[in-house]
Amino acid sequence: MHSSFSEPNSPLKEVLLGEKWQTASCSDIGADYVKPGPLAKAKFTALRNKREAIDRFLKKHRNDDLGLYIEELRDFAISPGGLVDDEFRAIIWPVLSANLVINDDLDDVSSSYDSDFESAQSDFEDSPPYEEIGELTLEDLKGHKEWNQVELDVHRTLSRFPPNISDTHRDILQTDLIPLIVRVLCINPRFNYYQGFHDICLTVLLVCGQQDALSVCSNLAKNGAFNNYLLKTLEKSVVRELDLLYVILSRVEPSLERVMRSVELGTMFALSWPLTWLSHSVKQYQQIVRFFDVFLASSPLLPIYVASAVVVYRRPSILACEREMPFLHRLLTEMPHELPIDAIIKDAVYLSRLMPPCLLKTKYMNEYRKIVAKPPRAAVKTIPRYALQFMFVAGTVGAAASFFFFKQIHPM
Repeated sequence: MHSSFSEPNSPLKEVLLGEKWQTASCSDIGADYVKPGPLAKAKFTALRNKREAIDRFLKKHRNDDLGLYIEELRDFAISPGGLVDDEFRAIIWPVLSANLVINDDLDDVSSSYDSDFESAQSDFEDSPPYEEIGELTLEDLKGHKEWNQVELDVHRTLSRFPPNISDTHRDILQTDLIPLIVRVLCINPRFNYYQGFHDICLTVLLVCGQQDALSVCSNLAKNGAFNNYLLKTLEKSVVRELDLLYVILSRVEPSLERVMRSVELGTMFALSWPLTWLSHSVKQYQQIVRFFDVFLASSPLLPIYVASAVVVYRRPSILACEREMPFLHRLLTEMPHELPIDAIIKDAVYLSRLMPPCLLKTKYMNEYRKIVAKPPRAAVKTIPRYALQFMFVAGTVGAAASFFFFKQIHPM
């Protein structure tokens, strides 16, 4: 089997979008190609130089255990340009996933954050040990309680496949993706699939191929951010984490936070962002894998900091928008086609250092509650695990309908 079905392993290729010239790879460009503008040339040169630096590093340590150089690999992944090329990602992602940044400063203080927010440790204490997933047959997998739901979701992922993939490779990917996801779910009988986890597994499969994708996704499920999402309800995992977005905004953009709070916007607009590492909302393949680079190399809570950085980036649009919940919800749900990825990642990393997760979930959360004079969160209505996309649409439509009905019976 081919090691990767992603876009060609030369992601330094150019994409010309209006007046913006973006680079994903320089490997396919001839010497006579004229690149417009000094800024574009500088970006291209920086990306090419980084590609060469990663290539030299991997060749130098080809016979070494790359886990011994985890800090260097994390630096490559987080710094501008990320890992640059899927050829490198296929090598480095498995190493990063085997050496994830442990969330040791979050669950230890979760009781201070909310009394009913159970720690991940308690889940493991009550959970059976991990299963050996490599020995399961296809028939065993088809008997799993989640097989049918996973199969339905995978058949909806055709639009996620890069357009240059042949029909044959597309069929192979679909055939491989379903058992991959179910094998990951089998490692803990208490794991419950949610719609969006297939986006994670698909992206990893595209880059790493079948064998390495299993180890990467398994590590993310056992030790990474997705452990909570697979073990707990969404209300007690991702929704609680997204509450921290308002805490962050209150400290860096208080006027923006007040606008969003005043219309009771909530965080449903960003629900899919941490659940899928933005792969459900961002449309460009190179942007998706760039986010995966940094998330694999960072704290499990970094997607929340990225969500905050995205909201801050959209500050002008938010402040110019109609000050009503349905309009703001719709605005933020629709991710801009173009995002300054490296700038957003840089801001998110800065925010995570300025407000570390431990302080964010304790001291800063408590201070925020005093600011808004609001008691701890009440119970959230159950969020369906298998209908997130429908819920996003229905939530927007329902909010809009309620708003306009209210206006009719209570004219200004």
